[in-house]
Amino acid sequence: MRSHSAETSFDFLTDVVGMDVQFQTRVPGDVLEATLGWPPSDGADVTMLGSGDSGLIEVLDVPEHLRDIAAEGLAALSFLTDDFSGAHDKAMTFANDVTRLDSGVPGVDLFFCTMGGVPIEFMGPMGPKRTPKTATRRTLECGAATYCARPHLVLAAPPELRDR
Repeated sequence: MRSHSAETSFDFLTDVVGMDVQFQTRVPGDVLEATLGWPPSDGADVTMLGSGDSGLIEVLDVPEHLRDIAAEGLAALSFLTDDFSGAHDKAMTFANDVTRLDSGVPGVDLFFCTMGGVPIEFMGPMGPKRTPKTATRRTLECGAATYCARPHLVLAAPPELRDR
């Protein structure tokens, strides 16, 4: 979520929604250029709020000098997939802007594409592979993608996974 008033967003998400701040970090400018199409910059601060059980949101504090370029709103949806290569190949049949990026984390694959005007991020496994038998409430299996416990917005779980 891109925000021009990150402190107000934090207050809303903590006071109204009941989310906790998980951690804060800085996203380098070259990552924002490659993933969100921003012009060169020093990067932006990002704060992760929520928990794996109630959903997670990443609030990206848009620097003042980029606010005319980067409007407030949804920045991207993110999915963790156990079949990174398969998801990548399938995405290539739907989107013409599939871009692999260096995640900066050894062993973690990353690609972005755009679908319906929304940037979509896919990440490869970040640890032991989870299967439907070992999936928890923090990891909901759904087709090729897994809605993961990483700090990203998940809009809705499929009907068969709700109320678990």
